[in-house]
Amino acid sequence: MKNGFTLVETLVGVAILAIVMLGIYGIFQGSLKMVNSSRARLTAQMLVNQKLEEARNLSYNKVGTVSGIPSGTISEQTEITRNGIDFTVKTTVVYIDDPFDGTSVDETDDLPNDYKRVKVKADWSGVFEGSLSGFTDISPKGAEQAAGSGTLSIVCFDASGAGVAQANVYLKNDDVVPAIEANYLTDNNGQLVLSGAPESVEGYQITLSKSGYSTDRTYGEDEVEDPVKLHSNIAEGKLTEISFAIDKLSIFNISVVSEETGLPIGNVPFHLQGLKEIGKEIPTYKYSEDHSVDAAGQLTILNLEWDSYEFSVDEDATGFDLISPDSDEQPIDILPDTVTPVTLVLGAENTLIMTVKDSEDSEPIFGTGVRIFNLDLGYDTIVPTNEQGQAFFTPLEEDDYNLEIQADGYQNYSSTVTILEDTEDGALMQKLP
Repeated sequence: MKNGFTLVETLVGVAILAIVMLGIYGIFQGSLKMVNSSRARLTAQMLVNQKLEEARNLSYNKVGTVSGIPSGTISEQTEITRNGIDFTVKTTVVYIDDPFDGTSVDETDDLPNDYKRVKVKADWSGVFEGSLSGFTDISPKGAEQAAGSGTLSIVCFDASGAGVAQANVYLKNDDVVPAIEANYLTDNNGQLVLSGAPESVEGYQITLSKSGYSTDRTYGEDEVEDPVKLHSNIAEGKLTEISFAIDKLSIFNISVVSEETGLPIGNVPFHLQGLKEIGKEIPTYKYSEDHSVDAAGQLTILNLEWDSYEFSVDEDATGFDLISPDSDEQPIDILPDTVTPVTLVLGAENTLIMTVKDSEDSEPIFGTGVRIFNLDLGYDTIVPTNEQGQAFFTPLEEDDYNLEIQADGYQNYSSTVTILEDTEDGALMQKLP
């Protein structure tokens, strides 16, 4: 009897070895990920601490971002590469209105800028992406000062009236020195209070946004006549309150069909208008856009704000009359974070349904191009047949049209068709020999 391993024993041994090696490789990969992740976090912590220490070493008047409130010498954002990792370090500085001595919001504290809070956040990208943040409070050496400044209170809520947490607040004012251009986040209640804002008349441009949400903002009279929400004022020692509403975006799925046949109508332009106004004197609407469905009569409109919307079709330009939804059925409400289907039913005075079939078995021919044209009228259109072998043409003028049909495996077909109101016609195609 010879000593040795059978084929089965060899395969089993290889399989066991492969499992062991895979386990070792997995442990190695996990260890590598842990090491790299720890290294990135340690570097981020160092960058955050370094930035906070820089702020602590500044004189109190210089603790602020270059274009923020309060103004100072700290850069709002810095790009840094350490150990082969790209970091984005963002710094925000805000006044804290400590409730210990009352607050400006409840009008129990005329000097709300008690101290400054410096918050630093480091984000890094790559395979082991992440973020880390820290903050420090810096108090003035002397008494609080509020000369030439006021308090700006911003509230952001959704369609139900609940506060929107961590909404982006973009603030800009070119009328003050130094100019202000900074980004902040609302708190968990959707609020942001900025004490120490320099005095300004209609100078504060404010925009509220959040990923996946609609946007709300102030407007200048150079943009909109008599804005509903004008750029904000700040008066010395006064509290200015302003609110914004944003919520998750929604979708309209639009289909356009014929009143006479129920078949899709392609390439029809229409106008969609929301009812939220941004200008009062001459109504200016936040959403007012022209659209057109595709050749199959379909269109998906993304990123719509919750609102009430009205559809309209220019009959003179298109030859179509909007039958449904009519004026009594509009506007159509769209709620946040929803997909709403809408079917536009259009009517026209003259239409043509052309049915194309096989001459031998009378089976419909699908996907063949049907062309009708009248050069005097400037009309020349090709429509593919559907599963029933039908091609639908609308709107048309009453007249004679040339008809041409070409289908793979069939002889070409040509004829004329007379359009008079709603017309139906057919063509029998003969197969090639």
